[in-house]
Amino acid sequence: MTLVVLGWDALDAELLDAYELTDAFGTAVTEIDTFDNPILEKPHTNEVWPSIVTGRPPEETGIRALSADEGTEWENPLVDAITDVGSSFVPDSMQQGVGRLLTNLGVERESKTADYYDEHGLETLFDGRRSLSLAVPNYRTEADRDLGLAFDRGAQLSGYLSIEEGDDGESHEPTVPIHRLDEVVAGQAGKKIGVVRQAVQRRYDVVFAWLGYLDTIGHIAPVVEEAGYQRRHYEQAARWTNEVATQIGEGDTLVCVSDHGLQGGDHTHAATLASDDPEIVERVESVLDVKDVLDDAAPSRDANEPDVSERHRYEGATAERSATDVRDQLQDLGYL
Repeated sequence: MTLVVLGWDALDAELLDAYELTDAFGTAVTEIDTFDNPILEKPHTNEVWPSIVTGRPPEETGIRALSADEGTEWENPLVDAITDVGSSFVPDSMQQGVGRLLTNLGVERESKTADYYDEHGLETLFDGRRSLSLAVPNYRTEADRDLGLAFDRGAQLSGYLSIEEGDDGESHEPTVPIHRLDEVVAGQAGKKIGVVRQAVQRRYDVVFAWLGYLDTIGHIAPVVEEAGYQRRHYEQAARWTNEVATQIGEGDTLVCVSDHGLQGGDHTHAATLASDDPEIVERVESVLDVKDVLDDAAPSRDANEPDVSERHRYEGATAERSATDVRDQLQDLGYL
């Protein structure tokens, strides 16, 4: 049995209803409580996800996106890019809270690693299990590095949202068109989905993938001149979820969870929990409940590397050549 968790950042329970996708992420679905960063007065990705995987609030994890001591440090190239272009690109309502918007978008400072949790006595969902954690904010792992999944989303978006100035001084479109930004963020999400689909062929206890796709799209949506832009991407996220759901085996459990919702370019409190296991959904009222409930649902085997599950095993010969032979052949072909 494997517990598979898709952490769809910003999956909004109210939008699921509006887009008629209520059961697309699980037959049982509910809106769950989340919490605000006291400075931003909104939920923040970088502190809610550590609380989801530990079941403990920021006061206990010690992980805050912003605090009174540190101040509102929103300096980032993306801040300058957007504040310079003015109202011709960014609506007035968004200009008023540009710093807050950009911090929510993914402006990152130093990210915590899994070692941080061990050093501070913070138990996580992944402890004592055959676990694969993919890109969870403020829970960086060796797998993130090896798979190329760790990067600064704020810095990346600052490049894709750079604005060209016209000869008349008026602002114009981003230097990279929206369709290319769509392709970039979809490619990143698709890569993680691909890793999950590979991982569920092995006997992991927990596979947990964070996906920033809907969060990025939700922040960009208010400035995109396309009707149904956000809905179209919700439908894509639903298709990816279905791909995973149809591949997991009998006895496996799929859960989708979010840290907050997102409407009008800003974070909302309409966080979501969905699963085909109604008991899991019934027991969760808050993002702080998720860890304990998933603890009960996930198996806990030895810490050995996950072997291939029985449903994916085949009879036949195993390795017939040495690694040296393979390397020499690849060198002969010019690959190495």
